[in-house]
Amino acid sequence: YDASMGVGTSLDVTRTAEELAELAVPRFADFATVDLFDAVLAGGRPEEVTPLRRTALSGVREDAPLYPVGRQIRFVASSPQGHSLRTGRPVLEADLARASGWHAQDLERAAQVVRYGVHSLITVPLRAGTLVLGVVSFWRTERHEPFDEDELALAEELVARAAVSIDNARRYTREHSMAVTLQRSLLPRSLPDQNALDIAYRYLPAQAGVGGDWFDVLPLSGARVALVVGDVVGHGLHAAATMGRLRTAVHNFSALDLPPDELLTLLDELVGRIDQDEAAVDDSAPVTGATCLYAVYDPVSRTCVTA
Repeated sequence: YDASMGVGTSLDVTRTAEELAELAVPRFADFATVDLFDAVLAGGRPEEVTPLRRTALSGVREDAPLYPVGRQIRFVASSPQGHSLRTGRPVLEADLARASGWHAQDLERAAQVVRYGVHSLITVPLRAGTLVLGVVSFWRTERHEPFDEDELALAEELVARAAVSIDNARRYTREHSMAVTLQRSLLPRSLPDQNALDIAYRYLPAQAGVGGDWFDVLPLSGARVALVVGDVVGHGLHAAATMGRLRTAVHNFSALDLPPDELLTLLDELVGRIDQDEAAVDDSAPVTGATCLYAVYDPVSRTCVTA
């Protein structure tokens, strides 16, 4: 119950892994580690030929000789983690001092871990459907009794719940990255030559979710210049793509040399048509709305008209 409430509170892969490790210590394990494929951290699909990265580590003490957070790790096939990654099944090692396959991973560090008092281990693969995102390891030191089969089942349940949240965060990270890339490709690369105004700009995408924000500087006839700032309601790829359509429309409408209010009226009608087109497609999200500020500055009369 606590796992369902406390793991997956954000759409951040690293934070979700940390929540799982923190939840398990100290009630279930004395140390818990989460190792994910690098591609998962970036929002991609896991690639089994690549190393994993220690993403989270929680423990009752801070001096354990386990691999630190941020360390890249290649698990050998004979190790419990390697076996879990290869088969997609959990592994219980009740006595680490006699687990030769685990020692083969890193003889020196394994000896240090055993001397430290770590005596029992459960590894569980992080699975989301057919994808194996990484592996979770639960380590026991303080309690003398080793992990048993009942605790192995509980570990599977904990990791299964966390895997869904980590996969959701991975998918969100992927879409966020794609939306950022798309949005940046649709924004102006440089400002046009004009003499009416001195222009400076800076664009910072929202961290919580990229939407459909845009800006423009458009030279007009008679040395005038138009300034545009707009925002499509919503986040993600759909909002970014809609922003590109509206930005192109403003470019085209500005060539008609219309007053700002008339230009925004045309833009409003366009949004309505886009909404109708999207509504006709079952799996498309409608345009909730958009805001746009359109200003025309005339350096001759020194007036600025905005809508």
